[in-house]
Amino acid sequence: MEWLEFAKRDLEAARILLNTNYLANVVLFHSQQCIEKCLKAYLEENAIKIPRIHSVVKLYSMIPKEDKVSFDFKEDELDMVDLVYIDTRYPSGFGLLPSGFPTDNDAKELFDAAEKIYAEITSKLCDNTLDGD
Repeated sequence: MEWLEFAKRDLEAARILLNTNYLANVVLFHSQQCIEKCLKAYLEENAIKIPRIHSVVKLYSMIPKEDKVSFDFKEDELDMVDLVYIDTRYPSGFGLLPSGFPTDNDAKELFDAAEKIYAEITSKLCDNTLDGD
């Protein structure tokens, strides 16, 4: 479960930076990366080919409908995650929300979502691993 290990590292990076308001955009980036990697871990563990995309909405849509029932993911949370994806390294696009630089509240909100999604995916994948033994 390499995807989950990398997701855990992104989550920890976001946690460390969370209380530094100057770095709220970096918290958003690492939170988005954590969520993306969690979804890719779930797809991989369920033998679903992982596309080379970064949209968590699209990745989530690839999870079988019957599996989604057990997740507590909100569509608006996933939409927000896609809004903050950084597809450029240039300053004009780096970590900006449509409303401008993210606030501490934006960073906390997305971090909380990443933490919840990481916990849920980890729990489900670990349960599946135990069931398979």
